[in-house]
Amino acid sequence: MYDHLKKLQKKHLTKASEVLTNSFIDNPMFVYFFPIPNKRRKILRSVFPMVLRILQSNGSLYVTSDHVEGLFCVSQHGEKTKLGKSILAALSCAFRLPGVFIQLSIVDFLRKASSLQSSNSKLNYYKNNYKNFLLVDSVCVDPLHRHQGHMTTMMSAAVAETNEKRTFCLLQTETVQNVRIYKHLGFSLVEEITSDEIPFSTFVMIYDPFGLTTNRELDT
Repeated sequence: MYDHLKKLQKKHLTKASEVLTNSFIDNPMFVYFFPIPNKRRKILRSVFPMVLRILQSNGSLYVTSDHVEGLFCVSQHGEKTKLGKSILAALSCAFRLPGVFIQLSIVDFLRKASSLQSSNSKLNYYKNNYKNFLLVDSVCVDPLHRHQGHMTTMMSAAVAETNEKRTFCLLQTETVQNVRIYKHLGFSLVEEITSDEIPFSTFVMIYDPFGLTTNRELDT
């Protein structure tokens, strides 16, 4: 399934952080948190190395090649996190967090973060009511390498794993353009979450080829 991709290695970390920054610099959620463009870029450059460590501790991170045209993370809900990876992720965060805090207002950040609770409610529903399904996170392609099939290559691997394990796959995005791409790959829109407090929508999408969730009430 993932033979045509590479597991993220130490040599990929710097490039992977750059790709994440370049890909998410205009993401509505990060624009909401950090509205000043130059400041946003500095913060994301500091944050994404930590994000990569955390993702590695919770799932499997793949890159398209050693050139890291794109990357994404696949994790299985209910699978235990390895203690060693969790410790390394925590140490990495502890080392970098002071530099992040210097660049932002903690009070403002926490206020905005609290307003995102509604956008997480749908994913929390699945996490509380289902086991052994796949979660896809941080899917991105470097802007210089878009429209070359990298997104399809990555997501097709996740779809193949979903089919092999006879389960379903969830993801969340804040961009309408991605919704169209995921629909083309077989995902369905579960819900568009909006709020008067948040100036963007959150789209929760599912790939459920075996109908494992269709006969259950999805109250949130």
